[in-house]
Amino acid sequence: MDYKQNYNEWLNSDVFDEETKKELLAIKDDEAQIEDRFYKNLEFGTGGLRAVLGAGANRLNRYTVRRITSGYANYLLEHYGQVAIERGIVIAHDMRYGSREFTLEAARVFAAVGIPTYLFKEITTTPQLSFSVPYLKAVGGIVITASHNPPEYNGYKVYDETGGQAVPSLAEPIIEKIEQITDYSTIEVAPADSPLIHWLDETVDTAFIEAEKKNRINPQIVKDMGETMKVLYTPLHGTGKRAIFRVLDEVGFKNVFTVEEQLEEDPEFKTVKSPNPEELSAFDMALKVAKENDVDLIMGSDPDADRVGVLVKTGKNEYTPLNGNQIGSLLVYYLLSNDKELSSKQNPFIANTIVTSSLGGKIAESFGVKTVSTLTGFKFIGEQMNLLGGNHSFIMGYEESYGYLIGALARDKDAVGSAMMIAEMSAFYLNEGKTLVDQLAIIFEKYGYYHEKLVSQTLPGRDGMEQITQLMAKFRNLSAQELEVANIVEVKDYAKGIDGLPKSDVLKYFFKNGSWIAVRPSGTEPKIKYYLGVKAESKELIDTEIEKLEQFISM
Repeated sequence: MDYKQNYNEWLNSDVFDEETKKELLAIKDDEAQIEDRFYKNLEFGTGGLRAVLGAGANRLNRYTVRRITSGYANYLLEHYGQVAIERGIVIAHDMRYGSREFTLEAARVFAAVGIPTYLFKEITTTPQLSFSVPYLKAVGGIVITASHNPPEYNGYKVYDETGGQAVPSLAEPIIEKIEQITDYSTIEVAPADSPLIHWLDETVDTAFIEAEKKNRINPQIVKDMGETMKVLYTPLHGTGKRAIFRVLDEVGFKNVFTVEEQLEEDPEFKTVKSPNPEELSAFDMALKVAKENDVDLIMGSDPDADRVGVLVKTGKNEYTPLNGNQIGSLLVYYLLSNDKELSSKQNPFIANTIVTSSLGGKIAESFGVKTVSTLTGFKFIGEQMNLLGGNHSFIMGYEESYGYLIGALARDKDAVGSAMMIAEMSAFYLNEGKTLVDQLAIIFEKYGYYHEKLVSQTLPGRDGMEQITQLMAKFRNLSAQELEVANIVEVKDYAKGIDGLPKSDVLKYFFKNGSWIAVRPSGTEPKIKYYLGVKAESKELIDTEIEKLEQFISM
């Protein structure tokens, strides 16, 4: 069926409601809109999908949610059988447009085939969903969220029974089941008051917070510093408010400030250009409050609270942002240098990705700790945690994109536990008369000067997808002469399934001086991403080396 036939099917079928048809009739003279909404069905990306909200097969709406859920349910019934009916699914959601509705739509589809669901009454963080799936002994989970995407987006992330995002070995059979559903009228939905739809109480919230608190290393330092150290946390209108304020308070941080306007659970994210802690502008209001109150540490989490950004007071009214690689490296050093039981742990390891800084691995090596590097996406870190199993001790995992997991309480990045540990780490070094920036300088002096940069190019729509494909082909087909001129000594094409990793559309170039570049299409946004990494002999040479890499990607 071509896109025009698909469009007319939605207009004329009794399956779709009048509101949906009204929205589609409004674009009847806009051929480009019709094509973009119907030229394909929504596709799974990193652990699920993110998409623009609206009517159409290539938009996220109650009908496409039903189709995705029906495919997932069919997979669970085929794979688990009666066990799926006995153990059920956990579903969480954020504050975005449609999130609550989509949660109920998914629950109704599961209930119609006999699978019970366990739903959170309030908006809930992604790490809590990851924790709750094994805690409740469910066979899987779902989070309705689009993380830090713009307000017009929402998303659907699938989790396995360990609380990890769906890796290819799980996503592929689910996708097969979804693709078998070509007629929306065949999808059954149960009533919203079905006895198979259960609402969770606060017991799970408390269990999650208590599990986080067990990861503390220096609780006494927090008690000593908690009354005087000033912390500012902002949820950027997202889900982190309840959990992060709670955990900070319960471990002893009593001097916590916030941005009152950003406590509102707002799907428009009105006070920021982007609710993304990677974007420094997201902290504009937090910086104003911090300066007024002489705050020591600023933290902010993205809408589903799986990532956290940090700014550190470094002088009077001066705050220095730390990027994801720097925070990750600081945490690796703090955890390993303060772990009194490290020597007795069996095969301790940290995990990161192939686009993450090499510094964390260098630090881990100095403590006799192994580093496992995976493909981009925290789902692969969760997978490694499961594969290495009981004969290895997981210390932490992290990505350059501000995502960290400390301890094995979940299988996804976790802004709740990370905020707690970053605050503890800051208190520890402040107690020694140092800021996190001071400590990072000490680490650079000891291990070398590492710096990374992310360059993204946004190319939306069908034409954008073709451009991204062409750009990947251009870099993949560089000639031997071009590689030699650029001083590239090694190329890794992960699409070939190398280094024991699944096949993935990622290219990584290694230069003679130790610098590197990785290129990949985003799994969640219409972007191509370039990751640049350098190790320089001095801090002053970093900018020069980064500039050379930028020239290479712009050729």
